[in-house]
Amino acid sequence: MRMGASTNLTGVPSRSKHENDAIPKIAPKWLKYDRQVLRFDTYFQEPVVESKDENFRVHKCTMLYYLEDDTIHILEDRIENAGLP
Repeated sequence: MRMGASTNLTGVPSRSKHENDAIPKIAPKWLKYDRQVLRFDTYFQEPVVESKDENFRVHKCTMLYYLEDDTIHILEDRIENAGLP
């Protein structure tokens, strides 16, 4: 038998009396990264076919990436008098 954690007759390592199974050894992702957000300034180009003066418009956006649940939120910045709702 190797040296290390003692095993009982089932072959499963025995645990100490003071060890709590309800507390995980490694923190879950949703708890480890709670309220942590990565913020990126982004843009995308929209083709314009109605006008001969411009070929495309650039829309500036903000992308928020939430680490706790891997979700993404994209917000388009408002521009005064852009003609877009």
